[in-house]
Amino acid sequence: MNVYGKCKKCKQEIKFYTNANTRVEFAMQDGENKTLTCKKCEIQTVFCVDELYAKESKIAQIGAGLIFLVGTPIMFYFVSPMFMESKAHYLIYAVGGFLLIPVIIFGVIKEQERIRVNSFNRSKLKGRMHNI
Repeated sequence: MNVYGKCKKCKQEIKFYTNANTRVEFAMQDGENKTLTCKKCEIQTVFCVDELYAKESKIAQIGAGLIFLVGTPIMFYFVSPMFMESKAHYLIYAVGGFLLIPVIIFGVIKEQERIRVNSFNRSKLKGRMHNI
């Protein structure tokens, strides 16, 4: 997942990759403050964990797309010889059913990335204090 902060001087987004799912995990891995360098103005900025926000990673989308594009022909390759001697309508149903497998995997990967981003952005490390 990509985590971003805005440069104080030029307002450019500064990108940082992390595998943490929440701000608490991020703080445990990298500390409560993270120093990032702007690529545009070369100024280092110290960000508190609560000043950072997450966006969906293009890597997850590309990986899901590759699974879909590679998985579909592989499914045709393995399924079609099994049904060549049978009737044509069985082949259509089988290929349609096996085509769903790469589509489902694609959907699951995209949904998991969306859940990670929402989980990170929803909670704050130092939010309101609640009395228990």
